[in-house]
Amino acid sequence: MSRAAASPREFNPYETPYRPFLPASAYALAASRHMHQYGTTREQLAEVAVAARKWALMNPVAWEKEPLTIDQVLNARMVSHPFTVRDCCLVNDGGGAMIVTSAARAKTLKKKPAYVLGVGEAISHASISSMPDLTITAAAESGPEAFGMAGLDPSDMDMVSLYDAFTLTPILFLEDLGFCPKGEGGRFVANGAIAPGGKLAVNTSGGGLSYCHPGMYGLLVMIEAVRQVRGECGERQVRDCEVALAHGNGGVLSSQCTVIFGGPSAV
Repeated sequence: MSRAAASPREFNPYETPYRPFLPASAYALAASRHMHQYGTTREQLAEVAVAARKWALMNPVAWEKEPLTIDQVLNARMVSHPFTVRDCCLVNDGGGAMIVTSAARAKTLKKKPAYVLGVGEAISHASISSMPDLTITAAAESGPEAFGMAGLDPSDMDMVSLYDAFTLTPILFLEDLGFCPKGEGGRFVANGAIAPGGKLAVNTSGGGLSYCHPGMYGLLVMIEAVRQVRGECGERQVRDCEVALAHGNGGVLSSQCTVIFGGPSAV
């Protein structure tokens, strides 16, 4: 691709000559580094997709409705190594909306309120070739900010809703948000640990991998967390869910935002 053929936003002298398939290749680069540095396996990445599918099977409006196995993830069509198509989020229509109001007014409305307990955001880079460390995202900054504002820590979270554009991202965010040490994310999600019945409820809607990904998925991450706090999730409802964390991701692991929601007993 010549410079004249690329828009200013597309051309990057460190990336464009290699013709990356963006954004998949950028996330695949981070996945390859995580695998090399920490021993994360393809099977562990696949666990994220399998867990998301199990949650989606309990969500009546999820796009994907067929069971998924680790072998099916590994043997699917390759998109950008090490990602197959099953490591990548859906591309479909969708949308959502949230209403934010005062705590006083929220108490007068029909539905159980979900209170914003803490918020944090951070941006670390634009292009993936400028990412300071391919295995550490700015969630390491936005997470502590949100937890500090809420006066809570990861062990207080009843469920976690993470932006899963690719199977790598929940692994990175679980590490950077403090649910496990850096480098342990692959082992943390293994053996169905984030699937229904696992040690931590993650992406209970089915996530961007199996529920819905209309291109801007961050709003839906928050909506699922709010629905869980309200107790509206039917078969996939997390028992006694009073505090939920939602985490959004933008660009190529570039911008991160963490929000903690709580029910009345958490305020």
